[in-house]
Amino acid sequence: MTEKAFAGKSRAKMWTYLIVAGLVLVGAVIANLAFNDPKTAKDGVTTFVGLPAWILALVGIVVGAGIYWLGLKIETDWPEFIGAGLIGISLYAFEVIIGWSRFEFGLVVTPYVLPLLVFVILVMVGMKKSV
Repeated sequence: MTEKAFAGKSRAKMWTYLIVAGLVLVGAVIANLAFNDPKTAKDGVTTFVGLPAWILALVGIVVGAGIYWLGLKIETDWPEFIGAGLIGISLYAFEVIIGWSRFEFGLVVTPYVLPLLVFVILVMVGMKKSV
């Protein structure tokens, strides 16, 4: 049996897209703050709970993967969006921590596209699995 309504009924669909849009907006604001003042952003990430910065990004990936996996097990699609978003944001954090230029691979745009590509692929896989 195929799912005929993506992300639930019209009201659920509206809330799903509203939550995803809010998360994307918050991510864009945080990224903008990090780009405008990278020293403060880097110091804030390295001093978070006294842990190394890569641990924070790893925790984000693990939590995102757990939410994404849970989203694959239930009918609604918003957990998959949130999990994929957390994974993409954490991948972006790894790029910043490890070194932005290490992910260029000959193209300056690659570090920008890589987290977005991971997000889109995970959402596509989630949509395919829920059909």
